[in-house]
Amino acid sequence: MMRVPGHFPDRPESKCMRKRMLQLLAGCALLVVAGCAGTGGERAAAPAKDAAAKEQAPADKPLVDLETRPKGMLNATLKTVVDTPLDGRIDLLSLEGGATRSVEVKKGSLSSPVPQGDYRAYVHVYDNGVPVLVQVQDLAVKAGQTAALSLNLLEGASGAVSVRAFDSDGDLAIDRVELESGTDPYNAASVPGRAELPLDKHVLRAEGQWYRGDLHVHSKYGVGTESVSEVISRAEKAGLDFLAICDRNTLASTRDPGFKSDKLALIPAMEWGRDDMGVALVYGPRTTPDPPSTLPTAQAAWAAQAECIRVQAQGGIWAIAHPTFPTKPWQWGISYVNAVEVWFRDWRGNPPLALNDLGEDIKVRKDGHLVHSIAAAASAAATAGTMDEDMSANAQACLFWDYELKRGLMGCAIAGSGSGGKKVPLAKPVTYICARDLSAPALLEGLRLGRTYISCDLNGPRLAFNADVMKDNTVDVGIGGVVPLNVDISFVAGVQNAIGKKLQVLENGRPIRTVPINADDVAIRFTRHPTIYSSYRIRVIGTADPKKNGFGSIEVYALSSPIYAQDITQELLWRNPNLDLKKTWVKLQTKEAPVDVDVSQSAPPAKIPGQ
Repeated sequence: MMRVPGHFPDRPESKCMRKRMLQLLAGCALLVVAGCAGTGGERAAAPAKDAAAKEQAPADKPLVDLETRPKGMLNATLKTVVDTPLDGRIDLLSLEGGATRSVEVKKGSLSSPVPQGDYRAYVHVYDNGVPVLVQVQDLAVKAGQTAALSLNLLEGASGAVSVRAFDSDGDLAIDRVELESGTDPYNAASVPGRAELPLDKHVLRAEGQWYRGDLHVHSKYGVGTESVSEVISRAEKAGLDFLAICDRNTLASTRDPGFKSDKLALIPAMEWGRDDMGVALVYGPRTTPDPPSTLPTAQAAWAAQAECIRVQAQGGIWAIAHPTFPTKPWQWGISYVNAVEVWFRDWRGNPPLALNDLGEDIKVRKDGHLVHSIAAAASAAATAGTMDEDMSANAQACLFWDYELKRGLMGCAIAGSGSGGKKVPLAKPVTYICARDLSAPALLEGLRLGRTYISCDLNGPRLAFNADVMKDNTVDVGIGGVVPLNVDISFVAGVQNAIGKKLQVLENGRPIRTVPINADDVAIRFTRHPTIYSSYRIRVIGTADPKKNGFGSIEVYALSSPIYAQDITQELLWRNPNLDLKKTWVKLQTKEAPVDVDVSQSAPPAKIPGQ
């Protein structure tokens, strides 16, 4: 996604603080590129093709036990109109209320026993590993008999374009099937066989500013001990602006009668994944993501990638949760996520991941080097020194994030308390999101555009980070923005409420400047001349208290998402079709000639304390 210009002031407090924070937090955005696009969902109950999802049915209504029934055979043939066999997956939805089952089709053919009954078959073919829905067909399986299913796929048969090219809205269902099923091929939330979930668009506050909240808490529907209303009440009393309840593989909290607030923006969310493969945080899905696959690793990873794509196409967010925690290391291998939870609970409170905690397929090497960032982060922690002294799981998560940033990921940093009850305080750590207003859609947009920073708690340091490209003392780019290569960039980094600590600037994960903080609010200016793709971020650090148990010798009190440096080309326009060229400051380079762009809509000037 490209980021568009806009000025978002700080959250209002006292007059004096407001003035100071306006100086520090003046620039929050201009032009930015974010991660990817995608959705997910549970199959709708029969017989209507777009009936309510089964997860929305009463919990006390049992599924029909199909496994006790006598079986028939399902023979399936998947090929193109030019007889090219296709690999695929068929999801069989019982029209009688039984559980959905999935069967894999290899080299174009399948013969599998299936309990007798009436089914709706959702036929997917793999496009570079990603399952794409290409046919919906009802069929009856009778005991001792054979039911046939055949596909002769026209879309993509020539090989000149992919099957996904026939999916206009990115929900991984081709347009023909959507039209046949009565869903909207231009609305990613409208998917054959999946119930569309609501998203509350109510605006609680109209101001554009930094809002603070907790993006990872649990209720009784997961590992928490509190009801949904109790969790929300606790967040309201704590003074949060937003909250995301993330219970494992369920959106049940969003359907609870207590899921409402006139003080908090509630982001529909879930924790998605398996302990052995790692966990994602999914925010704002418009259909229920399919549960994590139990198929072999490669197929499971592609199914996970499909859920990521579909969620993002719907305007939702897919984030990696605590990727380096030894009990749940990230091993899905998904590309183009929106965010990484680099800070979970206490910064120094958890041990790092060891290389032996990962599967053999994740430890693969090429030319002697580990291929996967998660393995490289585990290896780096092990070789940095004694593992129980030199790095915590959160520090290691930042290392993993930095490796991915170097590889081109434009995903922001988020944090979560993991609170599931009163014993674990909310918003410790706390995520700040710069948003145009306080509403779920605006917060999702802020995450997608990378406008975040993290602080240790509600009383922790406040950050500001922006860049002046035009050398006119004007904020051109804020956190999450993009600056061009091969020009001098003047950066301004500011911090408030961090006396006695140190402000550190990192370029591609490496510290390039560390400055003592000797006032309640300070700002530093520094210039860089990036010539290659780079990321710049800031953090507040201090020496760890030797009397406090923990991992690592450095305590982190706050950190920001990056500002990116990269070539800004015409190709970036596809990421944001609504980009107003008259409101950007860059020159978009085309193959023919540079496109001069009006700079009259730049953000207000940055002011540095003491100048």
